[in-house]
Amino acid sequence: MSSNYLVPPQPRSPTDSPALRRKCTELLLQALTPSQKTDPESTNQLSTIAQAIERHVHAVHGQNQVKYKSCIRSKVANLKNPKNPHLRQGLLTGTLAPEVFAQMSVEEMAGEELQRLREGYTSAAISEHQLPQRLEGTTTTKVRCKLPHEDAMTFLTCTGCGEQWYHSRWVCL
Repeated sequence: MSSNYLVPPQPRSPTDSPALRRKCTELLLQALTPSQKTDPESTNQLSTIAQAIERHVHAVHGQNQVKYKSCIRSKVANLKNPKNPHLRQGLLTGTLAPEVFAQMSVEEMAGEELQRLREGYTSAAISEHQLPQRLEGTTTTKVRCKLPHEDAMTFLTCTGCGEQWYHSRWVCL
């Protein structure tokens, strides 16, 4: 006994749901719209941009609903962030293409101030953790050959004779 009921086609992937994609486009449009009072021409332009961004995000993350939603949320948050006016302005003027914006990382979307802070933190961390580049090590007067200070937690090499020690009861290597 067969049934003649038509089964609606299932979405090809979790993000192919028209309702989900429509909602994501609406969120992007809201983030692109500076105020509620926008003329119809501007609304059409913003709607076209929002749809293009959503299409490109879907093209990149369409097979993974979690990544898709996360990427849309990130784009919306960055467009709404008052410290990132360059994103909205770039999209409106055409200097930032929707497909480029759709693929931008969080670091790339950040404003100049945050990018400078990140660069400062990165260079400070590198400097703080960078090992000496010279083969002979770092010269010090606090440690003498065969009489190392007990608080040190480093490897030592005597530049005079070349012997090496490490701090585990100052065992010679």
